[in-house]
Amino acid sequence: MNVTPATRIKQIDRTATRVIDGKAVIVVIDRQELHTLNEVGTMVWELAAEERSVAEVVEQVVGEFEVGEEQALQDVTAFVRELHGTGALEVRV
Repeated sequence: MNVTPATRIKQIDRTATRVIDGKAVIVVIDRQELHTLNEVGTMVWELAAEERSVAEVVEQVVGEFEVGEEQALQDVTAFVRELHGTGALEVRV
């Protein structure tokens, strides 16, 4: 899947989430899978509660964490692909 800064992401409705000590725990209901996210992953997940572009998410990550824009784009892009693969994230190119 080709993920670009213009790609739009949104949480799939059929997930359940709790944030515990700054880390999101996501249950993908249809797959009966549990995923635990780190602090950055949790931020990306929470931002995807409403549809956003990857560029918007990267901007927030750069503003919150000590990371350059290029590295943040690589990391967010890889994470978006991973979450999409789990069935937790809707991706529109």
